[in-house]
Amino acid sequence: MRADEETIGLFTKLASEKLNITKSKLRHLTMALEKNGYQFTRNKSNQRIFFKEDMETISQLLEKLNTGLTIDDAAKRICDKTDLDHLPAAVEYGLNVSRSEVTLAADQFRAMVEQVAASAAQQAADRVVENFSTEFERRIELRDKQLMSRLREIAESKKQKKGLVARLFGY
Repeated sequence: MRADEETIGLFTKLASEKLNITKSKLRHLTMALEKNGYQFTRNKSNQRIFFKEDMETISQLLEKLNTGLTIDDAAKRICDKTDLDHLPAAVEYGLNVSRSEVTLAADQFRAMVEQVAASAAQQAADRVVENFSTEFERRIELRDKQLMSRLREIAESKKQKKGLVARLFGY
């Protein structure tokens, strides 16, 4: 699958550069949108990721600000009009989903990734235990061989001593 502008997300710095505004102004605009119910995608570090539709929404907000509206009023008007059916993914695939369903899908994906990670961790732990068991058995076997060898040496030395005593005393 080829990445295109619709699937590539931008972080705050690149998004602000693309919109020709400061990072601070972008944060103010996004907080106003979020206050009115707009949801941005975030990564594990809780940083906003701006996709094409987010950039278009912010551009609309900037246009409304140029007409003299306050940030809060403009954000409210944008969020009241925001309908996910107009987004390219919804139009292209005939999807009719709300933001809460998209969030649920993201949660399901996150749970699936966590399940795969847990499975991989379990497999790694199993391999460590198996390697430990193999090494433990090898060491026990080596110890047993050394013990038997030592016992044979002791038994052999007793035979030799008994033979000397028997020769001396005529047993």
